[in-house]
Amino acid sequence: MKVPDYHPVEAGLRLEYQLRRSGGAWTLTLEYTDVRREGERVLAKLRRVWKGPDGEQTSVETVEKRPDGVYHAGRMVLPHPPVRGKSWDHPPRQYRLEGLDGATTVPAGAYKGCARVSYLIAGGDAGSGERLYAPGVGLVYEACREESDPYETRLLRISRIPA
Repeated sequence: MKVPDYHPVEAGLRLEYQLRRSGGAWTLTLEYTDVRREGERVLAKLRRVWKGPDGEQTSVETVEKRPDGVYHAGRMVLPHPPVRGKSWDHPPRQYRLEGLDGATTVPAGAYKGCARVSYLIAGGDAGSGERLYAPGVGLVYEACREESDPYETRLLRISRIPA
């Protein structure tokens, strides 16, 4: 049985999110460019564009899809294969794949069969959160209950960058 791709890394893929924080609402756009294969790895540039009350900010990082998972700027975001109970750390956060049964409805649509990733911040002392990754789409929802700056991220739309 083929394992669903919970974090596609595809040239031209554009994901647009709504991010709500106590300081206001932002949009976050993620765009995958310069995608290339090197052996078993897929490498890409991920351009992030934040637009909100404080103006616009842009950053670029490397995304790498390896046989054991997807990494942003060298840090694992999602393991592969997605196995319930798999855990990994990026201090101060500790992540755990809770299951493949998540479901949510966001502006971009209704999603089920999502990979559910929970996390603790500083062992839970500074908060916690959950992310949902939909098959064939990627991140569709995140609720971060960080004590100092909680936020919610919801997928607004999926599109393709014209070649």
